[in-house]
Amino acid sequence: MKLPTTKQELLDKVRASHRKLGVEAATIPASHYRHTAMIWQEPRLHTNAAMVLVDVIVWNTMILQFAHDRTPGPSASFYSPSAMAQRAERLSAGFQRRFAGRDLRELEAMLTEGQDRVLDCVAHHSNASLFDPALSPMKTLGRKIQFFTSTAYDDALSRLRQWKQVL
Repeated sequence: MKLPTTKQELLDKVRASHRKLGVEAATIPASHYRHTAMIWQEPRLHTNAAMVLVDVIVWNTMILQFAHDRTPGPSASFYSPSAMAQRAERLSAGFQRRFAGRDLRELEAMLTEGQDRVLDCVAHHSNASLFDPALSPMKTLGRKIQFFTSTAYDDALSRLRQWKQVL
């Protein structure tokens, strides 16, 4: 996979991740989105479409936090891939409870709003701030935003597809 090197390439990649998940989410039957099924992942997981969408909302929130944090130095470990994944896992239950009463359309609207905010955040950064030439390409803000987005959205896409197969 080619790494983004410009703001426009990053926006295109983030939009592509959003679009793929949106296409899949559009096929979720509103009458079944809270039906729980066991999908095969490590470890085995019971999930439903609402849980998957809420987890992506968690990720959008964390990506925005990361993109806005200008703290240099030690905070970098706070945003490592493993730390972000652990934090998403810890936050998920609270978000799931908070949004338990939301219907499918509300969750989709919240997801779209989060996506728009991530895109807006990226759009407000300069190429230099996203892809600082003094940093390794893997450590730039733009690359990390792209990595966190694609990782979260690819996982959600996989979980939704598995859930639909079992359902």
